[in-house]
Amino acid sequence: MTIRQILILLLGVLSFADAPAQVDQTDPEGDVQFSEAETRLWLTDQLRSISSVMELNYSFEKSGSLEPGFSDRVQFVINKINDDGSKVASLQFLTGERNFPVPAVERTTVNPILKVYLQGDVYEMNRLTDPDGAAKERWRYFQRRIKFALAESATVTEVTFDFNGRNWHGHEVRFQPYVNDPKRGLFARLANKSYSIIVSDELPGYLYRIETIVLDTSGEERPLLREVLQLSTIDESG
Repeated sequence: MTIRQILILLLGVLSFADAPAQVDQTDPEGDVQFSEAETRLWLTDQLRSISSVMELNYSFEKSGSLEPGFSDRVQFVINKINDDGSKVASLQFLTGERNFPVPAVERTTVNPILKVYLQGDVYEMNRLTDPDGAAKERWRYFQRRIKFALAESATVTEVTFDFNGRNWHGHEVRFQPYVNDPKRGLFARLANKSYSIIVSDELPGYLYRIETIVLDTSGEERPLLREVLQLSTIDESG
């Protein structure tokens, strides 16, 4: 089994505390180099710019013509800085009935929000494409397609964005995991789904924005689905 295959398994089943933050970018068994998208999203210390306790607050909004939307919030809390630079942290991902429970951790170097979002995203794809519940494990297929897209077809571009009254330099990772999917006939209406993820080494918490969108191919201007999760405030008062 190659390092990439091991990484794919790890990212699929382990908690965010256990996901590898720093891995050799070459595979000694096959001399395979990880893509820039994989490196940007998974293989870096995402919390290295944080040196004190803080709360990172993200807004979440779902909209579109396919089904009713809603607004909610996500909160990532750095409770303590460990001697080795890792962090004691906790996450509240959405609230009330929509809450996606994630255990607090004593040692982490990653922002878990992206991984938790993508896990919820594939569950939602399963729900939307299998309303009768006959294919309960279809989410695993969607998960694999996202991983393959990040390894093989995702693009990475430099971006500048405004947050909290200043400009930040970062990178945008874009991909469409289903556009050329051989099984897209099973979910043709959602097959053009696109993903945009903006991250920045300068930004506390690393992750700035996640946007997913499914265009309405019938000609309607309003998308079928659109979700935006974006950093709204950083509270360093703690």
